[in-house]
Amino acid sequence: MPLTTGPIENTGNLPANATSVRVKVLNLTGGLLTGVVRVFRLNGTRQLLSTTPFAANANASTFVTAGVGGAFQYEVEIVPNQTGGLYSVYGRTASGNIIDAQRLVNSELTQIL
Repeated sequence: MPLTTGPIENTGNLPANATSVRVKVLNLTGGLLTGVVRVFRLNGTRQLLSTTPFAANANASTFVTAGVGGAFQYEVEIVPNQTGGLYSVYGRTASGNIIDAQRLVNSELTQIL
């Protein structure tokens, strides 16, 4: 069940705009959870910026950090190989600060086909 953040606005953020996005993966299953995180630029035509694989061991967590390529708008898709994961997504400044306005928890992500 792929998930999306939907469009995220990346202008006028404090203390600065996002240069990267971090996806936290929590695996609540008894086996390995794998998948990919895709980041898209939405400035006009939707453009794939990166595809990054992840693997989280049973009852463990991991994270993926990907660049947003200076995009004024971006979207993150999380495509796991199975159900049983919880995810959070948050934009980060160049110095690694979390941007509160770009933080999405699992319940705020939208399932896509």
